[in-house]
Amino acid sequence: MIVAHPAPTIGTDRIESIDVLRGVAVLGILLMNVRTFALPSAAYASPVFGGGDTSIDSLAFIYVEAAASLKFMAIFSFLFGAGVMLFTSRLERRSAQSGQYWYRRMLWLLAIGLCHAWLLWWGDILVAYAACGMLVYPLRRLKPLTQAGIGLALLVFGTTLWWGIGEALTAAQATGSVDYVAEMSPSPEQLEAERAAWRGSWLDQSSKRISLAVELETFVFAIWLLWRCGGLMLLGMACYKWGLFSRNFSRKTLGWLAVGGICAGAPLVAIGLAANITDGWEGISVSFGNSLWNYWGSLGVAAFWTALVLLICRTGAVAALCTVLASVGRMALTNYLAQSVLCGVIFYGWGFGWHGELGYASQLMAVMAVWVLQLAWSPLWLRAFRFGPVEWLWRSLTYWQLQPMRRGSLHSEA
Repeated sequence: MIVAHPAPTIGTDRIESIDVLRGVAVLGILLMNVRTFALPSAAYASPVFGGGDTSIDSLAFIYVEAAASLKFMAIFSFLFGAGVMLFTSRLERRSAQSGQYWYRRMLWLLAIGLCHAWLLWWGDILVAYAACGMLVYPLRRLKPLTQAGIGLALLVFGTTLWWGIGEALTAAQATGSVDYVAEMSPSPEQLEAERAAWRGSWLDQSSKRISLAVELETFVFAIWLLWRCGGLMLLGMACYKWGLFSRNFSRKTLGWLAVGGICAGAPLVAIGLAANITDGWEGISVSFGNSLWNYWGSLGVAAFWTALVLLICRTGAVAALCTVLASVGRMALTNYLAQSVLCGVIFYGWGFGWHGELGYASQLMAVMAVWVLQLAWSPLWLRAFRFGPVEWLWRSLTYWQLQPMRRGSLHSEA
């Protein structure tokens, strides 16, 4: 029996709705990520440290928290799980073993993520995705209901762990053995020192960048990212098996999913925002207890965004926009890394050095400028090439064979 050499998914093998949704997610996630370029790291989750005290900055912060915080990251994790099934099932249908290709794929993603985090931007999520992707792979053959159950269990465990850490810190704060406010609330001098680092050269930033990246890749991964990302990946695997991205889900079902998601998620997000506003966006409750409202509420809002995009794809409305978004999604890795380069140029000292100059509202202008560029260049690039440049490199390393890049070249499956 002749087995076709494994090759990446192209052309009609792709599921366009997944590409469109991935494009929406990679654009939407920049609404949150831009904060880590424009302001000190503490300002990511609290406007107290953002330096912008105008009403429009407050409104912009709250709006982005409500619409985007954890929501697009949830969609990305969910789609990553669907991607596990799409990648491995396609290989296994061709009688090829998927394990060696999948683990090689994840190891190279890990390498790309480490380079991204240590050399460019500390907030990288690729390292966590690569680690979780390796862990969930053995569960791909489970029944979808079992996958969903394990995924929910991981989310519940992550919630319990986060809540328990908050309670332990509260008790320690009460006895005076820990001064959480002093440790987690940077002083004006510390904020200015961080601003100076980001306004400095690439080498000046290295110590701060690497220390934040290592903390995210180790401690934060162990207590939060592992359970959140891993759980959502398993839910994505289950929903792929249930046919969420196929015609098995009717428009009516998608409509109910959108309505149910926003009705369940939005009130929880609002409760968390109200609690944080009451607490002045500072303290243990803001970082831990209050954040759990959005932890779960974001899942409902993410379900709303997912169902809405799939409905739009299904109805054929704004087909031209969907085609452009699909191009962005097909180049999601390239566009994700390009966002870091572009934001680095705008905000860091080796670029324009605008760090600390733009408040939460003004940052949205920078986000929209990046969106315009990526919506423009993605379809233009894919008119000439099969893959985005980083996708081409990643796939060539995964299959250990140079993939044809230009359109019209012979494909290795032929």
